[in-house]
Amino acid sequence: MKLSGIQAQLFIAFGSLVLVINLFYTRLSVLFVDVTEDIVASHLLDLEIQRLEQHWLSEHALSALSSDAFSLSDKPASSPWQRAAIDNSMLIAKQSEEVMYFKAFNHTAIPADGVTMRSSALTPLSSFTDVFSVFLFSASAAAMILAILSTWFLASRLAKPLQALASSVKTQTPDSPCSIAGTERQDEIGTLATNFTSTYSALQDAWQRERDFTHDVSHELRTPITLLKNTLAVQPTSDSNNTERQLLEQATNTLQQTVEVLLALARKENLQFSAVAVLPILERVLLAIHHVHPELKFDAELDIDDNAKVTGNAYLMTLLCQNLVNNGVYHGGGKGMNISLKNGKWVFENPLADTSDRPYYQGLGHGQYLVQRIASVMQWNIDFEQTATRYRVVLTPLMAEA
Repeated sequence: MKLSGIQAQLFIAFGSLVLVINLFYTRLSVLFVDVTEDIVASHLLDLEIQRLEQHWLSEHALSALSSDAFSLSDKPASSPWQRAAIDNSMLIAKQSEEVMYFKAFNHTAIPADGVTMRSSALTPLSSFTDVFSVFLFSASAAAMILAILSTWFLASRLAKPLQALASSVKTQTPDSPCSIAGTERQDEIGTLATNFTSTYSALQDAWQRERDFTHDVSHELRTPITLLKNTLAVQPTSDSNNTERQLLEQATNTLQQTVEVLLALARKENLQFSAVAVLPILERVLLAIHHVHPELKFDAELDIDDNAKVTGNAYLMTLLCQNLVNNGVYHGGGKGMNISLKNGKWVFENPLADTSDRPYYQGLGHGQYLVQRIASVMQWNIDFEQTATRYRVVLTPLMAEA
């Protein structure tokens, strides 16, 4: 049983309440014993004093005391004697294990102030407290054990519907119909189960719409992009203006990258992160640029350790590098790019060129958004720095241990 579970909390709450009540009634019973003992002592003293006074009035002499527990004595000093709460005319003194009681005579002619009684000398009175204490504490212990067992049973019974509800919710899957236990109940648990059912059903509908959207985007957008690229590949360069052709090629590549990034972010398997080597990803991305544009002279200077690793997803990192390098190729006018990874900073830096064969048709905002989306999913920090001649992207990834 977990201490943070509702069953344990109910058990602790009920158990504490029962313990407090049991201690209260135990203390009340002890007080009752003490008061009862004082009442008995007061009654015995009254009987003894009455007997002695009657004998004095008839014989003008004191008769023998009826028990060794009684003795004639003068009125004691105030300390350590105190007046009894149940009888203001009786004095009580408690000395270690002995309890003394004193009451004064009503007639002043008697050659003694009163009678003193020792509780230990009276067998019934002296043993009453011990016997009753044993009985009281035995009954208290039995009541406490019974209360703990009852509390455990009640806590288990009260927590069982909630545990069944939690287990039922945990076993639900997006692809199976929602079926949560407890909806037939007419109490708050039934209301909670019904709300869980309606909410989870709505989530399942949203998941299905997301899967349908991902499937539609993957099929319906990739197909026309492929057709556009194939058409551009088979068309002679002379059939259209070179600038317009490059603009169309760039728009097609950008659209393809956008679809790939959004689909990658929508897939759950791309949200699993691990230590990934950086240099092989950059090499594959740069070689892909050369494979697509073999005529392009683009120098990339890499300042990255061969064993450098960061925490992320390999596919998302590939798309991120692909977007940054492609933007560098397009906006840098083929002048190259500097890529470094030092002191936890991954930097992509390239010059900016506004030439006739590489027009600014969209600026850098579109590429920045995709890179920001990828970085945010991998929990990386990202900063963009742009001047009139240079563009710099600074990533702060989660560095993996060597």
